[in-house]
Parts: sequence; C-alpha cells; structure tokens
Amino acid sequence: MKITAVDVFEYQLQYAHGAYVMSHGRSQTHEPSLVVRLTGEDGTVGWGETCPHGSTYLPAFFEGEREALKLLGPAIIGLDATEPAIVHAAMSGTLLGGMAAKSAIDVACWDLFGKTTGLSMTTLLGGRVREEFRIFVPVALDTPARMRDYVSAERAKGTIDFQLKVGNDPYEDAARVAAVMDVVDDTCTVIADANGGWNVQQALQAAHELRDFRLYLEQPCLSLSDCAEVRRRSDLPLIVDECVTTVDDLIRAKTEAHAGGVNIKPGRVGGPSAAIKLRDTAAALGMMVTIDETWGGALVTATLSHLAASTPANALLTTSFFSEWTTPDIATPPKKDARGLGQSPTGPGLGVDVDAALLRQPVFSTRR
Repeated sequence: MKITAVDVFEYQLQYAHGAYVMSHGRSQTHEPSLVVRLTGEDGTVGWGETCPHGSTYLPAFFEGEREALKLLGPAIIGLDATEPAIVHAAMSGTLLGGMAAKSAIDVACWDLFGKTTGLSMTTLLGGRVREEFRIFVPVALDTPARMRDYVSAERAKGTIDFQLKVGNDPYEDAARVAAVMDVVDDTCTVIADANGGWNVQQALQAAHELRDFRLYLEQPCLSLSDCAEVRRRSDLPLIVDECVTTVDDLIRAKTEAHAGGVNIKPGRVGGPSAAIKLRDTAAALGMMVTIDETWGGALVTATLSHLAASTPANALLTTSFFSEWTTPDIATPPKKDARGLGQSPTGPGLGVDVDAALLRQPVFSTRR
C-alpha cells in the first residue's frame, strides 16, 4: 500500500477541568494538536495524532513538530505503509529528532496497515492479550482540598486509578497526597508524579513524608542517576518516565535505579513501533508498564487503547484515556466504563472513524 499523500491538520484541544497544572508552574488550559492523514494508492486513509505538552515538558513542542512534518512528509511518499519499519527508517534517515512528528506518521501507518489487512491495531501490535484494562485519571496540581475533592468526584464515577501531580515543595506535596489518600481505598492505584520537579534532597524529603502510604513514586527527579539515588534511599516503588527514551535507558533504569515500572509515551520515542520494543523489553525485565502520552484527543486515546490491550500479560499497570478529559472529539473514542476500565476498538486499524469536517482543510500537504 504505497503512500501517495500526506496531509497535516491542526485543531485546538481544551482541558475539560480548567487548568492542567504540573510542577514549577507548567500550566495549560488548551493545547494545539497535529493530525496526520496518509492516503494509500487505492484511496484508503490512515490517521495519526500527536500533541506535545507545551514547550517546557519535553524537547518536543508544537511548532517544532509541525515543521518536522514538513520534512518527513516528502521522505515517506511512495513507501509502503504496511511496512512501518521501512517508513520509520526513512524518517530516521531524514531527521534525528522530531519524535512526536514521527509518532503521528507511525500511528497513521499502523491504521492504514490495519485497514488494508482488515486487522485491528491491537492484533498487529502483538494480539489482544486482554479485553479490558485499568484507566487512570491525572489530577492537576492544586490545593490539597481541591485535589481531594476532584478525586472524590472521580471515585463516584467509578475511576479507580489516579496520577497525582506533585513536584513543588515536598512537604506541601505530601499534604496533597495525604488529602487524596483519605478518599481512596486499596482497590485504587495511586501514583505521585513529580515530572522531574524535585532535586534529590527534595525527593528524599517527600519520600520520607510519603513512606507510610500505599502508592508509586513517578519520575521524582529529572535524571536517571538522581532517580536511582532516591530509590536507593526509599522503599517507595519507582516508576520512570521522561528519562527513558531507549532500550538502553530502560535496562539502566531496571539495573541501576531498580525501577519497578516505566511510563511509555509513543510521542516521546517516535511512535508505537518504538513503544512496543520498550513495552516488551520492560515486560521481559519483570517491570510494570503504564501506557500514556504527552497529551491528545480521540486518536491518541485509540492508539493507547491498542497498545494497552496488546501489552504482555501481568505487565500492564494502567493506561490514560485523554478523551475522557479533553474536548472536542474528532472521532468517537473508546470510553472508560463505570468500573474504571477501558477496551480497545475491534475494527480495522485504529477502529475509529474521523470526522474530517471538524479538521477543515490541511495546513500543508505532500503529494506524489
């Protein structure tokens, strides 16, 4: 299925709960998202989405990834979308960075691959290991009372997994976590995610204050070596995230930092093709996996659902469904049910139909 056209669209995603706040004042109420449409030689189309989170979270940022797509489009014209490895090699030979842009193209290839073969992306990524999986909700950094009230409201809707944004003052962060722990129970998964916001001393202070809680500590410091130091001096189970982009990083996280889990974001590593290598390596190393992304809408949610449903048995911790807390939906996304669980679509490719009218006209295109 040769690629004959690459169209790039933009749209605005709104956070449904006011401001999405992380450590050190990183706050957004909305984000621009990039959507890629690949057209095959028989007219079949594949869709992918990438939405970098601001400009100070990861090296990827919206304007940069948009420009990257202008370079990557011509590099993949004429290639076979059912050979994602070949497409990925062409992109890597064109641009060293642009991982988020590469991810959108990679997803679109898998979508087109699935539609060409009649197989779901879940099947193509390894097979439907599970019919349902746990969905977490991020809890924006706020006062302890507001974070507690938000979690309490989500618990009433059936949500069972929560990722609490921390990473500022360690003692204030501990108070935030303590407030939330009052309204959850042992059926819930709670992750205190600093997004690299603490230095080693602050992380150790926070870990000491949180030592009696049943929770995970995610990316307490920016570097893997600092996270390793925190893990050596704390009994809290460690999840690594931003500091892992390669298999080598992952192995070091396991052997040096003794991390028990990893948060894998396709947009951070170049797409599902790279994400499944990390996912399967983590599973082989006995680590737990969180399937997540920087930000996104319906297409990102569908992509994550397929990665989650095909994750090796007993390796999946939890997954994010961005369309549960962002608007608008440019497609009908998979939904979290009243038990806090999700499923992946069973149709070909991503298994969702995109309302192209909502995207209007492409901002730029590449044609054969």
